Amino acid sequence: MMGFKDLLGLNKSKKDSIDAEALDDIAHEIDVCDIESICSGGSCQSDGEEDDDIKKGEEVFSKLKIDYSTPLFNSSKVPKLHFIVPTSQIDWEHDACMEKKDSVQYKINNWCQENFDEFKDLNIGDKFTCSVTSMPIDIMDIDVMRGLKNNVLILPYFIWMNDLKSENVEQTLNELVPELLKHDLNKEQLFEKFSYLSDAREKSFVFICSHTTRDKRCGITAPYMKRIFDKLLKENGLYRDNSDFRPDGVKVEFINHVGGHKFAGNVQIYLKDTMTLVWLGRVTPKDIPTIFSSLVLPENPALPLPAKVRCVKKYQKW
Repeated sequence: MMGFKDLLGLNKSKKDSIDAEALDDIAHEIDVCDIESICSGGSCQSDGEEDDDIKKGEEVFSKLKIDYSTPLFNSSKVPKLHFIVPTSQIDWEHDACMEKKDSVQYKINNWCQENFDEFKDLNIGDKFTCSVTSMPIDIMDIDVMRGLKNNVLILPYFIWMNDLKSENVEQTLNELVPELLKHDLNKEQLFEKFSYLSDAREKSFVFICSHTTRDKRCGITAPYMKRIFDKLLKENGLYRDNSDFRPDGVKVEFINHVGGHKFAGNVQIYLKDTMTLVWLGRVTPKDIPTIFSSLVLPENPALPLPAKVRCVKKYQKW
């Protein structure tokens, strides 16, 4: 582990600068590592070769207008709970959770806005968030296709609400959310009390903003980044397609607008074992192998690119 002055010395350009106070705050949430001990210049290449997807992606990214002047750290808020609703889509209407009125995501989004104040002082986090993602839905269920029923992932706790009906969203969240935030029950007791809950089998989730309707930069950048992530997952036995139910894999999915398109690419990484959210901005394809090898792959993750952190939080472990 390096000293802070050494870490600051790694970020000499205007594009990759971070001040000592921000670095100190980040280090309270997650270990910060020396990227030069992982790969030269902060850019790892598979088998020492230049990856074509990275090369092509960097060419595309170089043509985009990205904000490098606004301070990146604390440019986003830490979610107290993050509800993730599958849609099988990679783009959505401008207000993605409002696309289908009376859908599960519509009802959850409204509940989050109307009820946060009641829970703002309970546990950590600055907001309740509802997002929609590219994770698949059950196309054989007509209610799911209509948006009236869905499975919903609850992060950072890696818990699924199964077969949640939109008509039951308010009652369900009113009963469940206090238990999630108070931690009075252990996980076994929680699952016994709420039979519709189950554990997520993944060791981590990576979400990349692909919301083209909100900003074309995300629609352009997200496919490149996902392709590189997926290639690394396959090389390391962590890739899981939708029919692969082996535990301890990693899912990389597209997500709707998370805020701060001017900081594209936006990447949210939830780590199960350490109960940590790392939200990165200004990520380009050449950064992904470094992020993967030091943050996603190891049992004891460490943050390789602190200058790209928008927010980071280590949650209370169950």
